[in-house]
Amino acid sequence: MLASKGKLLRVYTQNIDGLEVLAELPPDKIVECHGHFRTAACIDCAKSADIDSVVQSITKEGKAPTCDKCKGYVKPDIVFFGEGLPNRFHKLLRPDLQQADLLIILGTSLQVAPVSMIPDLVNRNVCKRVLLNRELVGNLDILGKTNKQNKKLQQDIFHKGDCDDAIVTLSQLMGWDDELQELHTKTRVNLKMKQEQNNKKN
Repeated sequence: MLASKGKLLRVYTQNIDGLEVLAELPPDKIVECHGHFRTAACIDCAKSADIDSVVQSITKEGKAPTCDKCKGYVKPDIVFFGEGLPNRFHKLLRPDLQQADLLIILGTSLQVAPVSMIPDLVNRNVCKRVLLNRELVGNLDILGKTNKQNKKLQQDIFHKGDCDDAIVTLSQLMGWDDELQELHTKTRVNLKMKQEQNNKKN
């Protein structure tokens, strides 16, 4: 919704379920920090592999899929522990940090670096931070601090609770509740269609 209103710079997500794509968020607005399950590749030669065949091999045959070129193992394009994040993350993060004037942090423990460091890297003189979460996480300053010039920095905002409920409330306050409901319905339809396609393949 923020993208359609021209108010979204970028979404950095640690989720690997691809819901942002199903919600029809423009691809240039998404950074899937931990990858996704839409594609797969060989871990040795990087040759692309058919994701449906990879899933079939794992779920139906109980075998680790192998590359038809080099016989190396194939995995979905997700980031495992200890692996580097996608190049897109590193390419876009610094310029995005310089441009951001509002950072909305949703439903996270802020435990996994380097994504967990994003709230600390924004320009605090320019960028306001809003946390919609079940608990207070990270180094957010709910009370407010002063900078070296003794100017009061913008106080961070923390809304305690379920992030989905918080988005509904925020949308209502903005007068966007009908648009949110429409987007929610469209995303559910897209998800159902994807599930039906997967069921036909299996």
